[in-house]
Amino acid sequence: MAELFGEKLDRRNILRKAGSMAQLSYVRPFTYSGSKSDGIKAYEVSNGTGLDFTVLESKGLDIISMKYKGMNLNYYPKSGMVSPALVDRNGTEFMRSISGGLLYTCGLLNVGDACVDNGFDQIFHGRMKTTPADNVSAQAEWEGDDYVLKLSGEMREAAIFNDNLVLKRTISARIGDKSIEVRDSVENQGFEAQELMLLYHVNIGYPVLDEGARVLMPSLEARGKDEESEAEVERYAEVVGPIDGYGEQVFKHRLASNSAGITGAAVINDKLGIGVYIKYDANRLPHLVQWKSMRSSDYAMGIMPATCFVNGRVEEKSNGTMKVIAPLDTLDFVLEIGVLDGAADITEFESFVTSTKEGYLKRQQKS
Repeated sequence: MAELFGEKLDRRNILRKAGSMAQLSYVRPFTYSGSKSDGIKAYEVSNGTGLDFTVLESKGLDIISMKYKGMNLNYYPKSGMVSPALVDRNGTEFMRSISGGLLYTCGLLNVGDACVDNGFDQIFHGRMKTTPADNVSAQAEWEGDDYVLKLSGEMREAAIFNDNLVLKRTISARIGDKSIEVRDSVENQGFEAQELMLLYHVNIGYPVLDEGARVLMPSLEARGKDEESEAEVERYAEVVGPIDGYGEQVFKHRLASNSAGITGAAVINDKLGIGVYIKYDANRLPHLVQWKSMRSSDYAMGIMPATCFVNGRVEEKSNGTMKVIAPLDTLDFVLEIGVLDGAADITEFESFVTSTKEGYLKRQQKS
């Protein structure tokens, strides 16, 4: 049953007030035209009560933008959105075409630094972020008293005599909710075990990200990617205003999870009374990578659940921490991304973080 504009309404009563659900909520395909984004296929999704987002069919079913009641939630890079046909994947050229947005997917064979492994080039953050989706479908339908919007499709990463991995994705939102669900399955359709790297690059931007905002998570341990980051690791939760020429910092967190394995993180702006959060299964995504960019015009906060860190495939293998998928096996991942609207929502998430950390520490003591 949906909560719409202060009322809890079932299917019957919603349809009494809106004969066509497109009056309230929809999934609409469109194609960008002009400039570097020309030809990119996408879907506009609106859940009827202020949660609106855009999914890119041409770029891995990633979410380029999300708004809540008209307010932007995500970071969008000044390089803009670039069609996969125009992307140069060599060296640092990725910095001129990386999409950013609310979510872009890193992997499946590499996350972080570019490298060469077994004679194969592994580009920075992998190929999923520029891989068009196949077998795309869009649905808007009733499931009992819930009106559910869904987008699904699949992306393949494969090479002759090598890998054959397929990522199948479904993004869903219910009318009246303040969150979406990203449900992925990665299948090894080959006949040899394959190594997997996967990171969900969730990027929060202005106005949610602003001076005085804070990062909230049940962090048990944090370390920096490099010396500059390590020097700032104790201030990972602080958000300052934009600073000209300031360097980025990258932190790796080990988060506490609750008894069901669920953990999460949020960027909260108390002044605006709003936040953006993520929740996920830490058993599937054991690492939380934080990208903190306080640089003027590159002002962003990345909250990124992952199977790995961001030093690249070669280092992950040498550390013995690479996730592996057996032949014809599948690994499932679920990510909830949502909005905290007002003091009650923020307090509830704060309680979730506190209880998660306290409960985890108690379970560790007993064991």
